[in-house]
Parts: sequence; C-alpha cells; structure tokens
Amino acid sequence: MNESSEASGLRMHANYERLINLADARHSQGREPDGISDYDIGLARLYCYAFRSHVIGAFHATLTALEEIQVATPLARCQLARARDALAVLSNRSMDSVGEGVRVLLSTFYQYATQIRIVVGSLRSASEETNSTTLGPIRDLFVHHMEKITCSNGLYLTQDTCAHEGASLVVPTLGITIVPLVYGDHHSWNVARLDAGQPNVPFHFHQMGVEIHLGFSPMHGDTVLADTIAEVTEGYAMPIPPQTRHGYINRSSLSHHVPFIFGSLVLGGWGVFADVRSQSVKPASLKREPISSSTMNRTVLLEREIEHAAKLESPLRYAIIPPERTDCGQAGGLELFIVRVPPEGFTYNPARFCAVSVVRGKGALIMMNQSVDIAQHDHFGIPSGMTAKIVQSGDDPLVLLDAVIRRADA
Repeated sequence: MNESSEASGLRMHANYERLINLADARHSQGREPDGISDYDIGLARLYCYAFRSHVIGAFHATLTALEEIQVATPLARCQLARARDALAVLSNRSMDSVGEGVRVLLSTFYQYATQIRIVVGSLRSASEETNSTTLGPIRDLFVHHMEKITCSNGLYLTQDTCAHEGASLVVPTLGITIVPLVYGDHHSWNVARLDAGQPNVPFHFHQMGVEIHLGFSPMHGDTVLADTIAEVTEGYAMPIPPQTRHGYINRSSLSHHVPFIFGSLVLGGWGVFADVRSQSVKPASLKREPISSSTMNRTVLLEREIEHAAKLESPLRYAIIPPERTDCGQAGGLELFIVRVPPEGFTYNPARFCAVSVVRGKGALIMMNQSVDIAQHDHFGIPSGMTAKIVQSGDDPLVLLDAVIRRADA
C-alpha cells in the first residue's frame, strides 16, 4: 500500500487516491477551493453515488452485524462504538443530496471517505485487541465491498446475480432479501432474492413510493396488483402506483428473483424499508385478468420488448412505461426506457439521474474519460448533466433498460 492507502486501510485506484489527497489538502487550507477542477467534481460525484448504493448495503449490514459482537476489553468496546457511530452517519446520508460544484468534493465525498476510514481503522484496532472469531470476517467483508469502489476508476458496476454477503438487507415485515444495485437522487434499482423456502413475494404496498417490478424467464406464477391477479409465464414489467397492493405467487419449482425499481420524490431514493405495509388477502378473492389488461396497469411483456429492440437497425431509446402509470401526486412517477445500442455507440446526457441495467449483449461504458466493460446483469448510474457513451462489442445486440423518476406533467 502507498501512504494514502495505509492511512485509510483500503487499496485505491489512482483516481480515488488523487481525490482523497486533494480533499485532505483543501481541508488543511480552510476548505479553499483553488485547484479543484470540473473533472475532479465529476469524478467525486461518481464515487459518491457508488457509496450511496450501500445505504442498505454494506453500511446497514455491517452495522447490524456489529450489534451482535461482544468484546471484553475497554479499548475494543470503544473502537466498536466508534465504528458503529461512523456506520450510522453513513447510513443516515440516504436522503442527503450529492449536489454539484466544489461541495461535492469538499463535503459529500470527503464525508464518505472520512467516515469509511474511521470504520476500517476502528474495526482493525478492535480486531487486534480481541480474540473474537467473528469480528475479523465482518471487517474483511466491509473492506471488500468498499474496495470495489475505491479500486474502481469511478465507473462502479453492480450485478444482480447473487445476494452479496455483508451487503444486503432483509426486510423484517416481508422476510425478503434485498440486494441494492443503483441508488440515485430519488430512485433506486434493486433485486429481491427469494430463497427456496421463500418462493413468494408477500402482499404489501407502499404509502409514498412507486415501483416497477420486473420478471425474467423462466417463470410460472401469479402476480397481483390491487384487486387483480394475473398469470405470468414470461418476462414482464409491472408499474405500481402508491398505496396499491402487489405481490407474487410462485406456481413452479423455479426460483423467482424480482428486480425492481423504487422511487419517491418525497422519501428519496430508498424508502422500501420504512415505507412498506404488509397486506393480508386471499388470492381466491381477487379478480383474474390477463397480464396486459388495464386492471394490471398495462403491464409490459418485457422480454418481447427486448427482442423487438434487439432487431432494430438504428439506435433508439423509447419509453415502455410512461410516468403516468405510477404518478399519483407528490411521489412522482417512474419512467422506464429501452435502448438498442448500435456498434457506433449511443450517448446519454440525462437531465435527471438515470439508473441503467444491461439486459442483453456486451460493450463498454465511457464516462469522464474513463471506460469499463459492461455485460448482461451489470447495473450503473449516470448522474444528471453527465455525458455517458455506450458502445457495443461482439455480434450480439446490446440492449439496455434505464429508469428515471419525474412528475408526469414535468
């Protein structure tokens, strides 16, 4: 490790190390903004959004794990308390704006980096002070998840292929494991992983949040929306307004994992944990309708849309779910787009934070003069006002889904 890495206890990419050193230097000079470029601010924004994905990821999971740890020495207890306090600060940033301008580096990024240094240092000191066989693995998992960000060039990818140990959340009222993937300003992209003993999504609704549930083959089950139940045997995207009952009943022996987008202009990007309300209803009492009926809010047959987009000859981004399907007032509405990326590339320049999922093919993401390879199951965010170019590699068409949240009349 170099000097900066030793101080933080984390391995770093040169981009991250430069920002750390720049922020430290500016704070030592009374937060003087001289020498901070637009490029530095842009990179800091990317790293901040990456850390935000761990609000219900490593920050929450590590804090929960530490609550079960008992240590004998006063020093170890003091260090654990320090780590818990820092993790609570990190988790509590969930509704704070990342912002723009020099404050992104001198405040938002610096606070993330500082609190993470405190967590890593405190857990290292507590581990050295105690013989606990569980504290070391908790520390190592936290470092592992943070280094995925600090060792990146700023373009942070997440995958929906598994429930990441030490970086997932179990919703207490539903018993579902949630894996956070992308966390924007007011919406997030996640996946609900259902174990063999928990094949269904229990019925529930959200008071001030809107959702889009996604499903991919193979599957066979019933999805519920309000007072309607519909059979699903292929991929779908179901828009869910606030205060609307929804859930899924698995009718097969297949595992069914549910990617979902959650948003709220009132609650911020992540509100499922606090905004969920369980519902009890007998499926037999619900009215059965086709999946694409108006009572199912015109649920989209997603895999058919992906196949259609893959056959397009020219680059095209079009909405498959407009915000009107979920917008009922203050919470706003989620807008879901599909994109066919041609070999010569497709360029995003979103006015709002955009959460992106790669659903077919492979290619490269280029942003802030940095590049990273992308493939099916990868997810990433594009902050508002930034330019991101996507290029295809290989022969298989590259198809993306992306989501923003806005008021339908905006």
